[in-house]
Amino acid sequence: MSYSRAPIVCFSSNDWTDIPSSKFHIMRHLGRTHAVLWIDTIGLRSPKVSSRDARRAWGKLKRIFRGTRHVETNVYVWSPPALPFHGVAAARRFNAWLIPLMIRRVMRRLGMSDAVIWTYMPNAIDVVERLPKRAVIYHCIDDYGEFTDVPKAAFEAMEQRMLRRADLTVVSARKLEELRAPYARRTAYVPHGVNLEEFQRALEHDAALPDIDGLPRPIAGFVGRIADWIDLDLVARCARAMPDWSFVFVGPSIVDLSPYEQVPNMHFLGQKDHTRVPNYIRRFDVALMPFAANEVAASVNPLKMYEYLAVGVPVVTVPMQEVEDYRQWITIAEAGAWETAIQAAHDEDSDERRAERVASVSQRSWGAIAETILRELEA
Repeated sequence: MSYSRAPIVCFSSNDWTDIPSSKFHIMRHLGRTHAVLWIDTIGLRSPKVSSRDARRAWGKLKRIFRGTRHVETNVYVWSPPALPFHGVAAARRFNAWLIPLMIRRVMRRLGMSDAVIWTYMPNAIDVVERLPKRAVIYHCIDDYGEFTDVPKAAFEAMEQRMLRRADLTVVSARKLEELRAPYARRTAYVPHGVNLEEFQRALEHDAALPDIDGLPRPIAGFVGRIADWIDLDLVARCARAMPDWSFVFVGPSIVDLSPYEQVPNMHFLGQKDHTRVPNYIRRFDVALMPFAANEVAASVNPLKMYEYLAVGVPVVTVPMQEVEDYRQWITIAEAGAWETAIQAAHDEDSDERRAERVASVSQRSWGAIAETILRELEA
């Protein structure tokens, strides 16, 4: 059976307007040849009484009332009115009744029938089971059950149902494959990639970035979401030991940064437009992957590694299973040796090494990854 033109309904763990992730890049590529309906996240954890969650709820409510949005060629976005209480049976029953009903209406309006359901969320199983579908792909890129404030037992039960239902389970990390394979009908290990062409185009059109261009060099930088799987204490220790360096974070934060904002050479620049991310990375003299030693990080295939290499900058990372294949192009160092590793990576850099790093990811385009997954589904 061919899936080369089948419409795709994607259940994402992020909203379309969130920081771009692997799912964003894959669906953008598939939108060139497929009709894609992107379903904004139905949530992972229950909301708290906080200003951050209140802002998120207000933003979500506005997107719900905007209805279906046409965001790119063949790509449509719809925000579901989901109750984000996945550990509560009544909330799950409500979502399982209302959301499939509304999605079917959106699909009819867009002329989407016989669709492939491509879900990144295990807790979408109640909805997925009630939708008309040609096939189901469960794309597992994180161990969501280990996320802070997620109802672990409920998520594990829902994920096992998803694994048994999916025609294909795609995993981005070997540990995810090890943990999911016993329950899945069929698995495929497909690591992340990078849109090398877009990165190169962005770098050809550089512009002034006042918030980083005014900082003292050299710069050690990180791009991505700042959460409890990032070891901020490790970076703060390095910053104090290396006062002549600037340690820069580019991306949104979901943790309290106030203790680290007191370190004079640590700088948090916030989220930037994804088209500018390559230019920020190019300002880095060394790019950092300071993942914490926890279960979430252990299951990560780090998207940022491919983005750093696509720009050619030196990379320093803590030991992780998913970086071993790139050992010859990056520096892997235990946390206790990071100061020495950062300085050495900077001192040993060269134009030749930069070209080698870019070449190391030249075959890992998002287009190639999307087509690999569809071929696995056909097989």
